[in-house]
Parts: sequence; structure tokens; C-alpha cells
Amino acid sequence: MQSSKGLSLIETIVVLAIASLVIAMAVPAATAWTDRVRITRLQSDLAEIFLTANRLAVAGGAATILCPSRGGGCDDSSDWSQGWLVYADVDGDRAFGRYDNLIRRTAALDGGLRLHGTSGRPKIVFHPQGDITGSNATFTICAPNSRQVASVVMSNAGRFRQSPGHFDQGEQTYVMDCTSI
Repeated sequence: MQSSKGLSLIETIVVLAIASLVIAMAVPAATAWTDRVRITRLQSDLAEIFLTANRLAVAGGAATILCPSRGGGCDDSSDWSQGWLVYADVDGDRAFGRYDNLIRRTAALDGGLRLHGTSGRPKIVFHPQGDITGSNATFTICAPNSRQVASVVMSNAGRFRQSPGHFDQGEQTYVMDCTSI
């Protein structure tokens, strides 16, 4: 009897089929994990920006403003995905101008993440007393596949809270439907 020194075509096809199945199951899990990490990092970045703006307003005695920005100035939009500005409103006109101190300019979000603030709330103004103007502001973070959502809520007292990300795992629900924003 002669011994075989290789794999048969059927054995090769079975191995490739099993490998394809494992890869097909691993890719969505890796994508979901990556989205969770990016959402959590954005939540942390927002928390750090809120704390910094609050402290600078109190310490500097001038309002500190956060606003969405697509270029040089503030937008009147609820879409913060293209980046935002943080500045000390030295001249008190609530508009970013040449006399105001730019604290931070954040670039557009990468990887398809979207960030939407409360509709009709294009600015967050921290007063020297540490509070913000208006009602609570909610920032919703959406992953590119619209199946992972988290939020950060800023109260008018100047405190914030983060919601844990709610992910579509079959029985779990969304904080908000990202397809509508």
C-alpha cells in the first residue's frame, strides 16, 4: 500500500470552510469591540472637555463656550461630528472672535463615529459660577453601524453623567435610534 503525502482536495475544502466560518464570526465581534472602545474614549474626551471648560470659567471669571465647528467658527448645528471649539468668551458676545481665547479645537471624529447634541442647543456656555445656560444637554454617540449608542448628559448645574453604551445584542435596546439623527 502506498501512503499519501499530502491533503486531498476534500480535506483542503473542509479546512478552508472551517477557517472561513471562524473568520466570518470573528470579524463582526472585533468590529463591535473596536466601536465600543472608540465610543468609550469619546465619552472620556467629552468628560475631560466639560471639566476643563468648567474649571476655566470659574478660575478665569469669563464664560467658557463649547460649540460645534466645521471650520473657523461656531456652527448653529446639533452635529458635533465635524469637530468643536472650546474658547473663553473674553469680550462677552457669545461668538468666537479675535479677542476670545481659543482653548481647544477638536478635529472631526474618525472611523465613522457621529456625535449629536441636543437639537436647538448649538452652544454649551459655562458661567464663572460653574453652571451652564439653559436646560440639560445630551450628546449622543453613534457608531458607524448604528447599532452601538452611548450618551453624555450635561446638567444645567454643570455636572455630567455618562450612559454605558447600549449595544444591539438581540434582546438589548438602544438609548436612541441613530438612524434618525
